Amino acid sequence: MNDQTTVLVVDDNRSAADALGIVLRRNNYVAEVAYDGVSALGRLRAGGVDVVLTDLRMEPMDGIELLRQARALPTPPEVIVFTGFGTVDAAVEAMRLGARDFLTKPVSPSKVLEHLGRLRGDAAPTHGLRVDEGKSAKAKEVAAQVEAVRKSRAPVLILGEPGSGRSELARALHPSAAERPVRALNHPSRAAEVDLRAPGALLLPNVDLLTPQDQVALVQVLNGLDPVSGPRVIAWAQPGFIEHAPKDPAGHELILRLAVLVVTLPPLRERVEDIPALLTALLAGRAPAELQPTDAQLQALMAHRWPGNLRELAALAERAVVFGASALSLPPSAPSQAVVASAVSGSGASPTLEEGFSLQEHLESVEREILIRAQEQTKDDRAAMSRVLGVERNTLRYKLNKYHLNPKGGG
Repeated sequence: MNDQTTVLVVDDNRSAADALGIVLRRNNYVAEVAYDGVSALGRLRAGGVDVVLTDLRMEPMDGIELLRQARALPTPPEVIVFTGFGTVDAAVEAMRLGARDFLTKPVSPSKVLEHLGRLRGDAAPTHGLRVDEGKSAKAKEVAAQVEAVRKSRAPVLILGEPGSGRSELARALHPSAAERPVRALNHPSRAAEVDLRAPGALLLPNVDLLTPQDQVALVQVLNGLDPVSGPRVIAWAQPGFIEHAPKDPAGHELILRLAVLVVTLPPLRERVEDIPALLTALLAGRAPAELQPTDAQLQALMAHRWPGNLRELAALAERAVVFGASALSLPPSAPSQAVVASAVSGSGASPTLEEGFSLQEHLESVEREILIRAQEQTKDDRAAMSRVLGVERNTLRYKLNKYHLNPKGGG
């Protein structure tokens, strides 16, 4: 995410809101804070807010009403809600009203940053890691594509799962950032805030998550660019975006404008033989040379599915830099088998509350299972799924991408 992204934190717990605002600013977000729903709504009506992080339990206006009012604005922000044991039903209602995601309290700053990154497509810092690092056939294929694409000024579409290095690659394709700056357009409604005439690079994150109306608006923005003196367009999306983009004229035109050159990034699970080289690169210069995984640790790392891809591996390396070799074990965020089994069983029984239980993991496991059942019940008919689940189409698309349940690709 770039320095033009504005996040509004809404919580009547002033110390918690202020602390989260500080964390966001330290991570290059423009963070603003509101201590109640009424003042938050006033700020939203002034415009310019990209994402709202809001508690649900507030007075006099609670988070549900704030969400309802925010989604009715001409340019609604994305909304992530904070929930606890007593507000799970309210969190479900928030998702129906258009909230993109939820976080359980107490809210972890690292989780907030992770969800913001997932929402906008920017990866967590990977300390200069090259996405084509390694000697596997997949890595060599990516390196060849990158070398060819870097020589051109034609528009580029990067296809890959979240965390696979899409934003890093986008910036790497434009090395002369000092002379010709890189700018990001997170949503076509923000086009007036970005200089679209100057040379350089224009990054378009997560174009597959745009609504049909937003795709039309983006095509209009692209049509206004000067192909000679204007910026080079570099966009990214999930795999399958080209094949499953809307078949209407705007969707067709968007593909024609973006997919002149295409680079496909493989998920980390398809190139696990590169993990030793990737890990070495992540630790180089930041940890003692003897800090290396044991054979057992490496075997476990290569057997892991890596749903977070390079971003997840970078987080593992960061923990190792801080805590030492013991942190080079499976990521602690991996859901326990007991929690997954509880969610998938469909028995309706409450999970066992014991040490190691995570409400966030349990809720996400249940949510994923519900999505799978909806896919099966509707034969993956997105309109039918949206009606059955009672959520907006763009929220459904985001959720399917989040859990890698997107056989239709871009949705």
